[in-house]
Amino acid sequence: MAADQDEFDRRVAEYDARLHPAQLVRRVHQRGAQLFTQNVKAPNLSVTQFVALVTLLREGAMAQSRLGRMTSMDPSTTTVVVRKLEKDGLIAKSRDPEDQRTTVLTLTGAGRDCAAEHVPISVRAGDELLAPLTEIERALFLELLRKLLEAEG
Repeated sequence: MAADQDEFDRRVAEYDARLHPAQLVRRVHQRGAQLFTQNVKAPNLSVTQFVALVTLLREGAMAQSRLGRMTSMDPSTTTVVVRKLEKDGLIAKSRDPEDQRTTVLTLTGAGRDCAAEHVPISVRAGDELLAPLTEIERALFLELLRKLLEAEG
């Protein structure tokens, strides 16, 4: 029993949660979001809201559920994001004429302008986030992130 306790104590003493991969990814995400939001032009536009807008800009009108899937948002987050974007006049909601249960989202003119205006800001934020890396390291880092996400199924 004492050996088990010693092993446990050693493992706890050696463990640094700040170096856990999930913690490091969380901190990198925070830095990327900060780089975007410090240059955002629309008041209180979050990264998540921008991703929703730019997805609608690229893909066109779509069901709210599809937007959630395409942006990796759970249904409750999608609802909150859509509610905020609608309140701000950036998207319009309507019912699908073929299926009244389905909410279709469309960018308004202001939403199109907002999304397009923030694309360069997002690109600069990504470039600044990856600035400490060489071109080869950037490509490898992004490839490894994609590989980790593909593993989720």
